[in-house]
Amino acid sequence: MKKITRIANKNDVDAIYEIEVENFEFPWSKNSIENAIVKDDLQDIVITEVDGRAIGYISYMVVFDEIHIANVAVKSEFRGQKISLDLFDFLTKMADEKKLKITLEVEEKNKIAFNLYRKYNFKILGKRNNYYGIDRDAYIMWRE
Repeated sequence: MKKITRIANKNDVDAIYEIEVENFEFPWSKNSIENAIVKDDLQDIVITEVDGRAIGYISYMVVFDEIHIANVAVKSEFRGQKISLDLFDFLTKMADEKKLKITLEVEEKNKIAFNLYRKYNFKILGKRNNYYGIDRDAYIMWRE
């Protein structure tokens, strides 16, 4: 099994879309994913692939001195195999090299994601009420 984490390219759009649809109620379109990878200089996507197959990703945008993570997702059959750690190792190393802070929102009931972010020294610095819908609040977390 050959595992690689890297910046996505246009050839990854279909695979990222497949992961997006599997994980989110309101997934990004293929066009939005392609724009993030190819056309928008502020957005990018990091993927982890196994044997040439994308199995997880982080989408984000860089604004001034910070990275804002939009989505984190892993194919269901690869959950629990530390794929998120590969993605976050890559992104946090890049952020450290470029001296960028990282921010994200996480649903306060999503304990698995919350614990992952804590491993990478994210701290709760705020809360957004009803961010994910009625009675679905989000913590605003930062890593400096």
